Order: sequence, then structure tokens, then C-alpha cells
Amino acid sequence: MKLLVLILNLASLLIFSGCSFAVSTLEPVSTPQEATPTANIMPRLDPSPTPSNNPYPLTCQVTDLSVYIDQDGGYCFAYPPRFMVADFAGVRSPDLDDGLAPIFVTFGVEFKPSNAEFTSRGEAEIFLKDFTTVDIDTLTWNQVMVDGEWGWIVEPVPTMGAWRFVFVQHNGYLYRLSYWPVDIPEARADVDELTQTTLGSFAFTR
Repeated sequence: MKLLVLILNLASLLIFSGCSFAVSTLEPVSTPQEATPTANIMPRLDPSPTPSNNPYPLTCQVTDLSVYIDQDGGYCFAYPPRFMVADFAGVRSPDLDDGLAPIFVTFGVEFKPSNAEFTSRGEAEIFLKDFTTVDIDTLTWNQVMVDGEWGWIVEPVPTMGAWRFVFVQHNGYLYRLSYWPVDIPEARADVDELTQTTLGSFAFTR
């Protein structure tokens, strides 16, 4: 089991570092075929009640969470303060066990210029057909609102561990939000918490 977790952890880092998307440089902030849209499954976080001169979106001003702002990527999001900055331009959870190959949860954001000939669903299908060997029609697809833009949340996507992806187009770019792993029971609570927090606060800044 530990060998498997080690392999999955290495695969997670390789996929983040070797993908075709431009990996964004995140700036930590000290303040802690289309279908009919489905219901918003990730409600927005309540903004900080404290007045602020911060120019960023209100969901990136929550006082009880840590916040990342990526000026180059044009987005920001909040995340639970017990998570930490990761080497692959994202955040990761603390280790979930004390083993030599501990389990942990990761979240990252990649972006690239979008193809105007495709919807976010079409661009997601192109990416997934290269990413995994499974029939992508067997995956679970749901539409989700990301800061006023309809995107797609897709899971579980297997490749050395199962992923949850969110694809959304905005202002000429395709953004991919990546959560891993969704197939390890010990990690599921952290994956769900991270998804809820980041999607509930994710905001575009350009």
C-alpha cells in the first residue's frame, strides 16, 4: 500500500509539472455537446464582513481563510489555512499519515489560451482523451458555476490515482482546476473540503 501511495504521489507531481497548460505562479497573501446547466453545486463563500480597501473580489477577502492571488493568471481563491503552498504552483494538505510515503491532497490551477472553436466541454474532452485511457463518457460530468461562468466538473479521472477536474473558459483562456486524489478513502474529506472552499471562492481578476 505504501509503495502504491508513493507512486501516486510521484505521479501527481509529474502531472502538475509536465502538463501542456501554462503553470501559473501563485502569489500568497498574508490574510489568512452542452447540456442544460445544473444547480450550482458549489455555493459561493460569504465575503469578509470587515470593510477593506483590497481591490480583489470579495470572496478573496475572507478573513478566516488563507488566500492566493495570481496576478499573471488573473484569478484568486481562498483555501483552508491548514493547507500549504506546494512546489507545483498550488496547495496541498498536511500529510494524512506518518508513513514513509504519506497520503496528502493537492490542488492546482493551470491555464492556457482557449480555442474559440470549442466550448469548455469540447476543450475538456480533448484534454481528457490524451490524459486517460478510459472512455470519457463513463466519467461523471456536471456543470458548475465558477465566478459567473459555467464550467464542467469531471470525476473520477484515473491516471495513477483518480482526479477531479474543473474546466472553465473565461476572457479568452481555459482554466483547469485539478484535485487529487479522489479514490483514496483517507483523503476524501480533505479533497471535498478543498473543492468546496476553492470553488466557492474562485474569482477572476481580469
